[in-house]
Amino acid sequence: MKEIEYIEVDGLLYPILKVEPVKQLNLTRFGRIRLNFLKEHHKIIYTNMLTSNTLNKHLQSIDDEANQLYDKLIDDYKKKRNITEELKEKNQLEWIREMNNIENCVLEIILKSIIYPCDF
Repeated sequence: MKEIEYIEVDGLLYPILKVEPVKQLNLTRFGRIRLNFLKEHHKIIYTNMLTSNTLNKHLQSIDDEANQLYDKLIDDYKKKRNITEELKEKNQLEWIREMNNIENCVLEIILKSIIYPCDF
């Protein structure tokens, strides 16, 4: 465990708290959504992570996990629904409609399972 340093002011000891600044990480939308969710709905968890210097690692982890799941689910749904480049060439509107439906389904899954979990 890390030792805490103190400073004396007028006979009282105050801990010297060093908070790692929230770096500009290479977060995609999922990491940013998670950050806003923690700030707005779980302020205590956000503050605890911030003061224990675990926020950046947590956000990057969530971001990576969500992006991997996003890519996998998009590919799986495209195969399952037979959405191919051939369809894109033949009927662009149908292809766009199918891809939008797939993306909406995948986003809902990711938001419910990774970004906004019920286990807080």
